[in-house]
Amino acid sequence: MQKEDTILKLIKQQPVLAFVDPFLSDHPTAQLFLVGGAVRDALFGRTMTEQDFDFVIRGLSQEEIQTWFSTQGEVNLVGQHFGVFKFMPRGFSPEHISFIDLALPRTEAVSEGSLGGYKDFDVQSDPSLPIEDDLARRDFTMNAMAFDIRKQHLVDPFQGQTDLANKTIRAVGNPEARFREDLTRLLRAIRFSAELGFDIEENTHRAIKILLPEINRMREVDGKLEFVVPREIVGEELAKALNRNPHRAVERLQQTGALHEIFLGIKDALSEQDYLDPLEQTHPNELLVVVSLLMRGLNKEQLHNAIHLSGLDRLPRDSDIRIDTGDVLWLVKSLQTNISVHEIQGMPGSEFERRFMNGRGGALVRCLDLLEKKNIADAARQRRKHIEDRWLVDHDETIAPLLSGNDVLAAGVGAGPKVRLWLDGIRDLQLDGRLMTREAALIWLKDNLPRE
Repeated sequence: MQKEDTILKLIKQQPVLAFVDPFLSDHPTAQLFLVGGAVRDALFGRTMTEQDFDFVIRGLSQEEIQTWFSTQGEVNLVGQHFGVFKFMPRGFSPEHISFIDLALPRTEAVSEGSLGGYKDFDVQSDPSLPIEDDLARRDFTMNAMAFDIRKQHLVDPFQGQTDLANKTIRAVGNPEARFREDLTRLLRAIRFSAELGFDIEENTHRAIKILLPEINRMREVDGKLEFVVPREIVGEELAKALNRNPHRAVERLQQTGALHEIFLGIKDALSEQDYLDPLEQTHPNELLVVVSLLMRGLNKEQLHNAIHLSGLDRLPRDSDIRIDTGDVLWLVKSLQTNISVHEIQGMPGSEFERRFMNGRGGALVRCLDLLEKKNIADAARQRRKHIEDRWLVDHDETIAPLLSGNDVLAAGVGAGPKVRLWLDGIRDLQLDGRLMTREAALIWLKDNLPRE
């Protein structure tokens, strides 16, 4: 009973799940199952989070579920034909936790003419469907377990516990058939392998290699071509993998062939000896560094194609794992441009600031370190520290400019590009410590403007 006790204890500890006991009390014949990632993570010893709460409710109609949960908080039906609700308990907000999924047991069949899109399913819900039938439609054995909360019993028809204990990712049923149903699962397997540190079971791995060329397949919809697997889905899976365990993610992407299929053009770069070695030293949560190092051997056209296919720039703008195309292009161009310690030391202050004293600059220095160009990275760090110490600012603080564009215009410079040139000249002197006050900057500007 130890594993069941562990899951039950974690459920009891979650304030957002306070509805569980009242629900079971009010519906003595219904079954409430916790399913998916929450069960997996609890058994694996990972912290259960509100992001993971998915439930299957057996023995009640769609209407009965909606009626009762409406008394407990906000409930919205998002799957009219297959009985899926998004539930937010009273007292909680989407700003702080994710909606809880509530669903009837359901089966899925691939839609006629499906090419493997993640929504190409005909779904049928049935309150009387055995939970085992619902679990049979899921992707991997470790995700195909359910915890019957009333009976305090773990339902595990596909030996997910065994695979979890052996740190193995195995498709439910026939791997190739399972992946053809939804090609997104190819990348989910790679992401889970990187995130959890699991190996991919041999037949599952073989199916991934066979089907990965399909990941960029396109189809015509309303006269327009679109990807069967939406790029935002590809981007999300890649970003999570590369952000959480960069080295293992790249290793898995290479072993399965995904690296070549998604990052087109990288094949030639990989011919360079030890090209991937710098990625072995990367850490979680430095996605921009990882992607820039991975793409540093591509030209501009190849970079645009790779970022487009990867979908890394298609995530929501407020996502902390969204990649900005401009950032990657700038970093790769900087890495492809040779620069010496002498050039860094003699670089005009305004140029040094644009290159090294911002978010991109920090990523550039980190890349230089990983590429074993420590002397260059140290020169940039040392000069930045001198500037910050001179102006008594912390590493993430901005040094306020002494003058603005209006000051330059008021001094008699005509509107246009010359304003920026004068501002850069003043900024050079400011960052080098030769102009330290606004008054001194105004005097310098007046003295150096050409006389009529």
